[in-house]
Amino acid sequence: MICKKSLKWVSAFVLICICFPSYSQNQWTYDFNNGLNAIESGGPALKVLGVPGKYVKEPIPDVKDLFRTTYRFEKNSGLQFNNAETEGFLNKSFTVEVYFKLDTLGSWKRVLDFKNRKSDYGSYIYDGKLNFYDFAISEKAPVRAKQYIHYVYSRDFETKTIKMYINGLAKLEFKDPGTEGVLDQDQVLNFFQDDLIANHESSSGSVALIRVYDRVMTPVFVRRSYQTISKVKQPEIVAEKKVEVEVKPAVTAEPVKDANLVTVSGKVFDGRNLQAVENVDVSVRDSKDDALVAQTKTVNGTYQVQLRPYESYKISVDAPGFQTKSVSVKTNNKSEEVKSLISLAAERYDRPFATILFTQSLEVLESEAKTSLDSMASFFQRRTDLKLMLKGHTDNIGDFDKNIELSRQRVETVRNYLNSKGIPNDRIEGVGYGPTRPSYKNQSEEQKRLNRRVEVWAEPIKR
Repeated sequence: MICKKSLKWVSAFVLICICFPSYSQNQWTYDFNNGLNAIESGGPALKVLGVPGKYVKEPIPDVKDLFRTTYRFEKNSGLQFNNAETEGFLNKSFTVEVYFKLDTLGSWKRVLDFKNRKSDYGSYIYDGKLNFYDFAISEKAPVRAKQYIHYVYSRDFETKTIKMYINGLAKLEFKDPGTEGVLDQDQVLNFFQDDLIANHESSSGSVALIRVYDRVMTPVFVRRSYQTISKVKQPEIVAEKKVEVEVKPAVTAEPVKDANLVTVSGKVFDGRNLQAVENVDVSVRDSKDDALVAQTKTVNGTYQVQLRPYESYKISVDAPGFQTKSVSVKTNNKSEEVKSLISLAAERYDRPFATILFTQSLEVLESEAKTSLDSMASFFQRRTDLKLMLKGHTDNIGDFDKNIELSRQRVETVRNYLNSKGIPNDRIEGVGYGPTRPSYKNQSEEQKRLNRRVEVWAEPIKR
């Protein structure tokens, strides 16, 4: 039952529908007064991502005796809208409207994920700015930790134009360079939970409203919706400044100097011949919480990023054919430039890329194994120069021949899962060894558990 004090909050959403009538069923609204179900009849229910959240009655600031129901979510958890249940509601032009707050805002914080955790691309808030990684970033926006914001994202199907608003004002407009801003074959839109690539770029928080539309909403509609939802009296609306961002490849973009930041530059070279390594992915993470704070690529073997002073960071470089290398740096005075040299060693293939564990006598993948394989599949999709060798194993319990067959079945299970994630069968080889190659001596249950495995090895494809 909805408490009477919450009815006024519900009426705010009804008012929007009255002011802006729909011509057919072209929106789904979630205000959490009825759990994860839509206000409109027949709408798909949202699904929980990660740790289930809690429903909380919150007083609306500056309004006496008025409450709203919110959904409280944990870090790297959130909600999911399943477009497949709506017969393609978001497959052409669409708008997503969210009223929410995040507890922390350092570095990137995920808002919308269109690729079901398989890609780092998507919609973030980055240091108080609206960001679509890694194509466009806005000017500073009125985003504060632990304060509700009205966030709107739209994409025009015909022009590929993406627009993003905060608190009723347009902050970012750019053209999608491909199909990064639309749903992929999984047909789900994820809120707040980060991807499996970086998976550190999220925050706990609360959401009071989610609404999706099957069309691009106008700037006037967005402003009025914000005014109604926020319950804040707005000043006279004036002509809105349109902010356009030119999309440039990161490799050629000239870094913009900021007097408040420290410039960190470096050179990446092949340790065997001292030659510069070109087009290397360089990522910078905060040493305190491992949050990603910057990404770039080398140009002529060199890179440059700007970081906050008096902080410790970890800089990692990842290049095909080389082992990933990380170095630590500490920034000091704002005027000081920090330089580093990073020597890369040739990639080695003398240990498993990953080890997938199985339950006794079973060849079924557990959820943790699927998560590991999802992340790995993304890596091998990029590294088309590598093939995979799957090596299946069992413990020493049971019949020898049956264990050989079980190890082969486990290999096929992993192979089939990787096939479903886009890794072609001609890049995967496999063999089952049964109990003949244990990693441990099978003298305890824990040792036996670690022997029930499929090892994933990477090998270069010989051209």
